[in-house]
Amino acid sequence: MLLKWHAEHGRHDLPWRQGHHPYAVLVSEFMLQQTTVATVTPRFHDWMTKFPTLADLASATEQEVLSAWEGLGYYSRARRLHAAAKAVIKLHEGTLPTTEEDLLSLPGVGAYTAAAIRAFAHNEQAVVLDTNIIRVLARWGNVTSAIDSSAGRQTLEALASAFFPDSGCRAIASALMDLGAMICKAGKPDCAACPLRTTCSATSPEKLPKKSPRKVTTKLTEHRAWFHRSGKLHLEQSAGPRWSGLWILPELGTSKPAGRPLAELTYPITRYRVTMRLFPIKGALPKTLKGFSREELSNLPIPSPHRKAIEKAFRAIAAG
Repeated sequence: MLLKWHAEHGRHDLPWRQGHHPYAVLVSEFMLQQTTVATVTPRFHDWMTKFPTLADLASATEQEVLSAWEGLGYYSRARRLHAAAKAVIKLHEGTLPTTEEDLLSLPGVGAYTAAAIRAFAHNEQAVVLDTNIIRVLARWGNVTSAIDSSAGRQTLEALASAFFPDSGCRAIASALMDLGAMICKAGKPDCAACPLRTTCSATSPEKLPKKSPRKVTTKLTEHRAWFHRSGKLHLEQSAGPRWSGLWILPELGTSKPAGRPLAELTYPITRYRVTMRLFPIKGALPKTLKGFSREELSNLPIPSPHRKAIEKAFRAIAAG
């Protein structure tokens, strides 16, 4: 019933599923980590236009890769994908490997990504446990222990064995994933439309899956400088650990500068909620900064929060 439902209702139009090309699957799996399908889809198209093959990606510069990744966040993923492409070219003659051991040896490829590549790209035996599939299995098996605990994980893996065959796992992995995204959604699922409803044992599906208590979100405030001179905005290249290699607005420290901020925005990052305030600075221009025109800024790898702050500041200046 599940595969029949998927044949009629599945998300067969997802671009990385067109032909299940290994490189396309690799790129999509890196992009989809902590990012929604809706956000990834247009960026995936742009990426594949710019870097149509593993060789194209491997030969690109880091700045080109980071610029193409902009808007997806978590830029370390872009660096690891870039490094993985180089490793495939160097160690595997440009062909994405099929074995779990070889895949796990690639930069940025963990157990889940290796399983996803084996299932979706190569149609090999692999148990794929992404967020959507975990939700389906937790409800179907009425898993009441936290899914991020060792007991919960073991239960999920045991349940998965009832679905994943000994070979050819692409169809079942795709079906379970789409079921979780379309029917067995977070919050209140559409149980009446579910092809697994007759065998599902969930008594309160809207309360599953359960997770361990989340860490408390910490609020932070950062003050950054707006150095705009002779038609150019002066930025610094981040040395890390956050946004390493990207161009950012220089930080002023935690003490509040005099005057009103030119722009302000709040953004989340890991367990923090950061309020960025941007202040125009008239003092001496630090030698560590580099100036860029508006046109140059559009092609520069800039973290999304900083680009939004820059755009907001330019709008404020234009409005007087």
